[in-house]
Amino acid sequence: MTSSDTDAWGPATEPQHRTPVVRPEIQALRAAAVLGVLLFHLWPLRLPGGYVGVDVFFVVSGLLITDHLVRDHVRRGRISLPAFWARRARRLLPASFLVLAATATAVYILVPLTRWPQFGLEIIASAFYVENWALAAQSVDYMALSNVKSPVQHFWTLGVEEQFYIVWPLLLIGGAYFAGRMRHSGLRGITGAVLVATVASFVFSVVYTALVPTVAYFSTATRAWEFGAGALLALVLRRNPTPITGGVAAASSWAGFALLAVAMFLFTGATPFPSFTALLPVLGTVLVIVAGAPRARWAPTALFSVRPVQFVGDVSYGVYLWHWPLIVLLPYALLAPLNTWQSVAVGAVSIALGWASKVFVEDPVRSHRWLVSGRPRRSLLAAGGGMIVVVAMSMPLAMTTPPPPPRVPATLPACWGAAAMTDRQCRGPSTAALRAPAASFASDLPATDVAACELSVELSTYRRCDLRPANRDMDKTIALVGDSHATRWVETFERATEQEGWGLSTFLVSGCPLVSIEPLGGAWGYDPVGAQLCPQSTRAVIDEIAADPVITDVVLTNRTRLYVSDEPGNRPLSPRAVAATIRRLQDAGKRVTVLTDHPETARTPVQGASGAPDCLAVRDAQECTMPRSDADFVDPMRAAAVETGADLIDLTAQFCDEERCHWQIGGLVVYTDDNHMTRSFAATLTPALVEALSTRSSDGR
Repeated sequence: MTSSDTDAWGPATEPQHRTPVVRPEIQALRAAAVLGVLLFHLWPLRLPGGYVGVDVFFVVSGLLITDHLVRDHVRRGRISLPAFWARRARRLLPASFLVLAATATAVYILVPLTRWPQFGLEIIASAFYVENWALAAQSVDYMALSNVKSPVQHFWTLGVEEQFYIVWPLLLIGGAYFAGRMRHSGLRGITGAVLVATVASFVFSVVYTALVPTVAYFSTATRAWEFGAGALLALVLRRNPTPITGGVAAASSWAGFALLAVAMFLFTGATPFPSFTALLPVLGTVLVIVAGAPRARWAPTALFSVRPVQFVGDVSYGVYLWHWPLIVLLPYALLAPLNTWQSVAVGAVSIALGWASKVFVEDPVRSHRWLVSGRPRRSLLAAGGGMIVVVAMSMPLAMTTPPPPPRVPATLPACWGAAAMTDRQCRGPSTAALRAPAASFASDLPATDVAACELSVELSTYRRCDLRPANRDMDKTIALVGDSHATRWVETFERATEQEGWGLSTFLVSGCPLVSIEPLGGAWGYDPVGAQLCPQSTRAVIDEIAADPVITDVVLTNRTRLYVSDEPGNRPLSPRAVAATIRRLQDAGKRVTVLTDHPETARTPVQGASGAPDCLAVRDAQECTMPRSDADFVDPMRAAAVETGADLIDLTAQFCDEERCHWQIGGLVVYTDDNHMTRSFAATLTPALVEALSTRSSDGR
């Protein structure tokens, strides 16, 4: 081990105090980690597990920071918190604040007003190093459903690290203090504290990832054991710096890099993570560090010691900081997704900017005489000043309030919204000027009371909302069943049932189609836990509806495309499973209707994941369309309706003509993102829905 003050990203020692000892195997790990993340972000299908690179950094951080703190404790008999935090501030904050300031500037210039509030808030969260918790909150917040990937989203890992730097020395000080009170050595207390914290975090990671995977991914508590693994290794290496040598060390080094490669190539978005699966990259990192730089002829030392590898490892921090803003913001400048050569250029520019920020920002600030020679408060005050600058630049973004979306009147005017698709007197779907700025439609979400009726699939339950309670005068009460796409239909159903004098109850679970009591086997990769929990909610919903004599009609609708997969090993939503659910309801005397899913946007000419409002903010309405053929897919809901004789409602004609599907219709934007309907456009579907519900037949005509 080196006694230099280092962290996950590279040597951070003050040159006039000591000379850093660079360990080539750790530099190689940094290079592998940052390249894995870079390639994953540029070509996620080629390296689907490249995200484990951040776990490598966490282990290295735990190793080097703990080694430094323990040496400080042994040498001085104490750990100086202000001095430690000041060194971290000088090392990490200048480059990160530069990137945040540059990103904020680029957002003002390139990004539509649609995204200013989200991006501004996330830049501020990143400046305070709490972006991981901001993303965790968004992952379970219905109101954040329309959010897209921000240019500072990658700062979540830096937030985890900074939080570790705050808490970890306190843990070590506490362990040493209590050991002293019990007349044991401080090192024994430190080891005990680290061991307990590591085990507790690992157990929590496994459990919490199973329960709430979207939050667990960003949680500091679920990642702490990875730092702890590096910390325990640091304590072991203090006793024996070279526990293995020769051929054993060479084999260990190869095995470590092999484990990292396996994780990067075989892990996917469906892999529960961090959980126990993170043991693979953590163990791989530990094996490489334990092996050091083996001298055996067949060891990988000669490969990872070459100058390009060491160079990338040395500039890894800057590469990590710069690459993601380039990936996210460049499509806004180009008004098109990145192609292959542009992606290659982004990778090269990221490395160049990583080098530049190290040479011209990181190194000069880290060794600046005025900061280094003064008390720690100088560095901490300078860091506070940088934080204030970034926040001041980003506050106008965060406080931007787009104009409100239009209020749809109770009586729809001619050619409003969906009517423009079917009324021959209208000039066409996209010709009418928008009733409100495009940016306003990104927040055109269901009413709060409607959104509250939808629960997350991870809760493994549901909420029934009786929005129009049945009474004796009603000849029909409808149960609307489905996921977040069904939620966007709720207010349309409210209008329709009020007009017709029907009752309405909803059963809504986000991320769950509520039509199959069979596990889907991870058919939708972003939420494998939900795929397993969904059948529980589905069974409970169907049982309650079947047993309720008040409910006469059931309408099933969901984001069906999300649950259809051709990937090997998956069990997507099948017509057989849907048909079984329909028959269960029919046997209970319910009239069942399948409302087929509406089209989604595809190939957005601005940015693939941003959706209609972003496109319409910078492009002409005629450019923000897609071929009608892109809306077609093999629909298990439709097939099940035909098989069981259930009624079928298909309103695709309200979204698409014979050639194109439109994202601006009758002066309204159709989607808040790339797949969810806006509240205002959904309201204009009321006449079509009433007509379809009143004249249903098994073929949907």
